[in-house]
Amino acid sequence: MPAFSGSALIVSWLQAAATTILTGDHKSCSYTPSLTLYDQTAGADSNKSYVVGVKDGSITFNAIMQSGTGSGGTLTFSTLTEGNIGTLLINPEGTAAAKPRITIPAIAQGVAQSWPYDNVCETTCNWQQNGPRVEGTN
Repeated sequence: MPAFSGSALIVSWLQAAATTILTGDHKSCSYTPSLTLYDQTAGADSNKSYVVGVKDGSITFNAIMQSGTGSGGTLTFSTLTEGNIGTLLINPEGTAAAKPRITIPAIAQGVAQSWPYDNVCETTCNWQQNGPRVEGTN
């Protein structure tokens, strides 16, 4: 399989107030799936054993902060306010036909902002997965 770079990534945040395209000045986007494990170790067991529980996940998006209402500006920040519920569309290889798409219902955790003295200002948003992840294509 040929390699590709993250520069083709397109991330969209769909929610009641607006659809926001988050990519453009992005630095990274990551999805971390997880699940609950229930310990079923008992009695004379010499090793732990588990029962698989429910699936979960979290998403982190980091970008260069932009002024005004552009990508990473005040409009974007308002759609990412903590508690906003929506759907993330993550297209790792862009939006061309037959390219992979990951759809994740999520709850925004709000926008973290960083203003270093002698460096580029960045913004980060985290989401909590809020339902089943669907992997498909455009």
